[in-house]
Amino acid sequence: MEARKTHYQGFTLIELLIVVAIIAILAMIAVPNFIEAQTRSKVSRVKSDLRTLSVAEEAYFVEWDSYTFGQGGQGSTSPDMYMEGLRLLTTPVAYTTSIPFDPFGQTAIGGSRRPPLYELGVGRAGAGPAGRSFTSPQNAIGMPSNTYELESDGPDHDDNTGGNGPAPSTGSYPWPDTTPVQNLVNAFYDPTNGTVSRGEIFRTGGMVPPGPALQIFYILSSSK
Repeated sequence: MEARKTHYQGFTLIELLIVVAIIAILAMIAVPNFIEAQTRSKVSRVKSDLRTLSVAEEAYFVEWDSYTFGQGGQGSTSPDMYMEGLRLLTTPVAYTTSIPFDPFGQTAIGGSRRPPLYELGVGRAGAGPAGRSFTSPQNAIGMPSNTYELESDGPDHDDNTGGNGPAPSTGSYPWPDTTPVQNLVNAFYDPTNGTVSRGEIFRTGGMVPPGPALQIFYILSSSK
């Protein structure tokens, strides 16, 4: 009896090209959606972290009748300099268990990269900022402090305050009442401009500094 021959038929080149094209199209749809979902998740995480730090600042204020002082070394790439004011929230008394890191990672500032830490501006409304050195007259005017702002540099990984953006620097907070309203409005991150777009994510607390710009700034930061 003659043995039956088995024939195996593979994919043609055209069929393989069609499959590859379909996979490429699906990837073009899926990858941007994944990145966007990841960014939205990080934005939610930032807002939760800032809320946690805000609660800790309020607990600190109840005990000391002042918020912590602000960051030292504005523009510095040293984590220790940026952690100085926030560190008072964990030691020697733990108003919060730990200081969270910004999930958006390092930030571009000038020609260097800054550690992935949240920024903290503190001071006395209508008087001036509270820096880390209370012995300096320009810093002492902000103590005891009664207002603060926390911020993340957002999805664009760029510090949009100070010389890099429309809003004044975090270290000079509370800002003067002559600050243009539109400048502070433009400093806010708004996902309707694109999930990865320019702007900061802010949270404020304490007394509202004088001036229409700061009043609008507080309204926006409390609703974000």
